[in-house]
Amino acid sequence: MSPVPTPNLDRGAYEARLRHDGNAEAAAREMGISVSTLKDRDKRHKARLNQDPAVVAGMDAMGMQGVPEGGWVKSKPGRDGLSYSFRFKTNPLPDDTLQRIRVAFEGMQPAKVARPPKQIMDDLCTVYPLMDVHYGMHAWGKETGTDYDLKLANGDMRKAFAKVSALTPPSAESVLIIGGDFFHADDTKAETPAHKHNLDVDGRHFKVLDDGVEIISEVIDTLLYKHSKLTVRVMRGNHDEHSHLVLTFALGQRYRSEPRVDIEKNPRDLFMKQWGKVLISAHHGDRAPPERLTLYLSDVCPYWSETRHRYCFTGHVHKDQAKDVGPLRWESLRAFCPADAYAAGMGYAARRALQSITFHNVDGLVQRNMDPIER
Repeated sequence: MSPVPTPNLDRGAYEARLRHDGNAEAAAREMGISVSTLKDRDKRHKARLNQDPAVVAGMDAMGMQGVPEGGWVKSKPGRDGLSYSFRFKTNPLPDDTLQRIRVAFEGMQPAKVARPPKQIMDDLCTVYPLMDVHYGMHAWGKETGTDYDLKLANGDMRKAFAKVSALTPPSAESVLIIGGDFFHADDTKAETPAHKHNLDVDGRHFKVLDDGVEIISEVIDTLLYKHSKLTVRVMRGNHDEHSHLVLTFALGQRYRSEPRVDIEKNPRDLFMKQWGKVLISAHHGDRAPPERLTLYLSDVCPYWSETRHRYCFTGHVHKDQAKDVGPLRWESLRAFCPADAYAAGMGYAARRALQSITFHNVDGLVQRNMDPIER
């Protein structure tokens, strides 16, 4: 039985062929493999050279090396004169996923240090809850009512954050909560991890990860012009139980030299932050109802008794819901994405939105700004 294709074997074949001036027969003899196997590995490595190295590293770290199916299809010229499109299978996630992703991103080039704003309001903290983006989802307007793909998602993201941040006061601190299901698909199988529902996706998983890291980096850079400090938390969702880790660790390495950005790395499905008398918390919303979340927070939050204005923001159901659960205000927020074919077929017609929520360190919530993302 031949070994499972891995990046190291592919690179070895590529380097062996270079040593023999492109002679596949001589390189195959050196490695003790067939000529066809060597050529397959060589082509696979060349194709990987055209991908963003940080995203390739993240895929490798998660055990998603990508075994090609159905052959290679020649497309536009790349660095080696050829580039290829192909289908993938994925290998199972290893047990040491977090450590492997962390190591994989250590070589990523850090972002340049941004200049802080000249004037800020020291007693304010603004939260940007970015819920249910489903980046990589494909929706056909004739079927769902609204088109959605990578290009449209990027345009919506840029416009929405530009609009909302312009309306937001220059608070000293800010929090970007990516509240789960940022990625529509967890891997190249294009199905939900738990229930195996088929998903309509736009493009290859490599490209979705690559573009996703890039657009969130743009958002972070935008917010750094507005606020002195930014905390970023990427939450797990039921669609991206594993792929959300790629975003976490890619951003962590990209902004490791930026002292004003804190990419929070926490395996817990719960975000908590204290801002004076305010408790700001978040959860994806798929595993616990509001009442249970409130009881859990009251038990585990180290500053529960020090705060008076307590908030928990969730997503998952793609619609506005809110109620007071004892001393906590629970809000389920609108999704960033439109409906996909499944939601439209079920008659769900929730509206989209991005908002900023500004808190005073004594008075609690003092301002809210929203873009309904009507394009």
